[in-house]
Amino acid sequence: MTDVFAAWVAAHALLLFIALPLLCGAAALLFARCGRGLSGRGRVVCFALGTCLSFALFLALAFAVGRQGPVVAFDRALAGALSMSMSMPLLWLLSWFTYLGDRNFLAVISVLMTLFLLWNRQWGLALFCAVATGAGGALNWLLKQSFERMRPEHDHGFASAVGWSFPSGHSSAAMAVYGTAGYLLWRLAPPAWRLPGIAILAGLIMAVGLSRILLQVHFASDVFAGFAVSLGWLALCVAAAQRLRASGDGRQHLQ
Repeated sequence: MTDVFAAWVAAHALLLFIALPLLCGAAALLFARCGRGLSGRGRVVCFALGTCLSFALFLALAFAVGRQGPVVAFDRALAGALSMSMSMPLLWLLSWFTYLGDRNFLAVISVLMTLFLLWNRQWGLALFCAVATGAGGALNWLLKQSFERMRPEHDHGFASAVGWSFPSGHSSAAMAVYGTAGYLLWRLAPPAWRLPGIAILAGLIMAVGLSRILLQVHFASDVFAGFAVSLGWLALCVAAAQRLRASGDGRQHLQ
């Protein structure tokens, strides 16, 4: 069954690469629309639940990878099926697309966002941006060194990757940086831009992660573990930023 499902995924790689980011964007749009109608307590519950579920998913994947069980078997079956079915034009496209999750590219985006916030005297948001993205990257590095998982073999020549595989640095960094951008968009952008911006960023995050799987430089569990751990970290950072915002509003009201 594992081999059959892996072969089906590999045979429909392009369709999934289009459909899953669209579904992810639609889910983010729905979540944002529903979140606007929640009370302050309801939002706290949602953040707490989302954080717990994200870290729980990461721990489950980490345990599964350590056990060398069905998840690892599917990872290997999918990587093998992709190596035999991916077309050269699609690999070429993905090799360019995956740069949107490159560590150096995202580091530049993070620095530019932080400098923009400092320029506009948004001290709290600048601190949030630096911590959410910088510490998120450090967390990914520490986890990679802890698990020391080897990458899948890939010899198509359209991408090269070094270092350990679990969790994926591209998917983790994309979630941290583009997720941070989404929160800043929600706080600072005109209302008409917020929902479309959130949907686009969510779709982009998913597309970056899928590109790593389809290029066979990461196993599927690497990518979703990267998403999960960075989403949990980002939720903690957003909760702290919201708490600071509420404290600042309260002080202004007292004055």
